Amino acid sequence: MPASESEVLVGRRYLERGFLDAAMRLFVRNAELVMAADWASLAERLLERNRIPDAVRVCELGGVPLPRERMLVAADASLRRKDVDGAMRLYELAGADRERWGKLVDVLTALPDRERQAIEIVERHLGPEPGAEASREQHSADLKVPRQIKAVK
Repeated sequence: MPASESEVLVGRRYLERGFLDAAMRLFVRNAELVMAADWASLAERLLERNRIPDAVRVCELGGVPLPRERMLVAADASLRRKDVDGAMRLYELAGADRERWGKLVDVLTALPDRERQAIEIVERHLGPEPGAEASREQHSADLKVPRQIKAVK
């Protein structure tokens, strides 16, 4: 079915009125005619309703970047509510910084059943800082005691 300007216009009106599923259906059907601003607006509205997978899909289809700052704010709010799974998912998608991952580990370590998750996050996102590896290698070299090798007959 050929793309239709009128369907895109109707999709915009649906978006303005908050009918996101109808707008998304029309935008997807006529993707080549939808402007980047429409895709971005739809993604924002989907994020407002916590529909993360749909927002990611819309951004991919429209070729627009994920609203990173909005996702980080939503993740921070999830973390304040102790929704660590929601915060972790959003931090992963938005590429959170070390400080945010550190706060997530702080919350996880307050929950005894989340030990494994905290360890995985530290390994994946809070590993050694750049330059720390060389420093650690130098420190371990300083601590090594030379071995005495004896020849045995």
